[in-house]
Amino acid sequence: MIGPYCIFNQRLIPIEQAVVSVDDLNFSYGYGVYETLKVRNRILYFPSLHEERLFHSASVIGLSHPFKPGDITGGIQELVRANKTEHTNIKVLLIGGDTAEQARLYIMTLNPLFPDRKDYKQGATALIYPGERVFPEAKTLNMLVSTLAFRAAKKAGAYDAVLKNRDGYLTEGTRTNLFYVKGEVVYTPPRKQVLEGVTRITLLDALQKKGIPVQERPILATEIPDQDGFFLTSTSTKVMPLKKLGEHNLTIPSLLREIMKHYDAYLEAYAASQEALF
Repeated sequence: MIGPYCIFNQRLIPIEQAVVSVDDLNFSYGYGVYETLKVRNRILYFPSLHEERLFHSASVIGLSHPFKPGDITGGIQELVRANKTEHTNIKVLLIGGDTAEQARLYIMTLNPLFPDRKDYKQGATALIYPGERVFPEAKTLNMLVSTLAFRAAKKAGAYDAVLKNRDGYLTEGTRTNLFYVKGEVVYTPPRKQVLEGVTRITLLDALQKKGIPVQERPILATEIPDQDGFFLTSTSTKVMPLKKLGEHNLTIPSLLREIMKHYDAYLEAYAASQEALF
């Protein structure tokens, strides 16, 4: 964490007071959900979408809580102003309890993540890792599969790993959503099979505004050579083209370059419509 403060249950407190007991079974057994947001140049990006997804994730795993729409956004704004962090990532943790009143909300500021700029130009690499997340539509603390896959990717010098399920379909990255391009159409795995990232949602909106067709379609790992290009998306990544997926070398088609520019412009327009936090 960075900065002197964090938020605990809608209260601003010193970081050293944000502690979790070693016998907290709800935390150690992963009964919780989380979100990661970003602040760049004092602009908070898409807080309502992240808040909505946090509450949806909680609903999927039956985690009841007393927090209402606007509580998360308000807490983030208070925290960023107190810590005076112009560029930061925000981590929101919602831990369940036996009752709604026992649920706990933590909000903290983290060092921002900036991918290597050469990866945007040349394309990044991603492993293919066999595995499936539990409750794919929820962003839960059950991160073992994603952690193992990401560690394997880092060991191999790759940017991320893309999960392949038991039926041979590619689903999502460990922290990213997967897209692929064929001709003039953009494809992505069905939202019911993956965690629908906020960048995925906003990118689809950006592409619709530009008249670029998008379809949801599952893709087998064996179909990789038949596509024109692949890319990953996330809050920190934005749109990351891939030059290699598994053992397959990939090209970066012109449509993918256009998509990167369109989404950068979309984010710039969003930032221009918002007020800086301090």
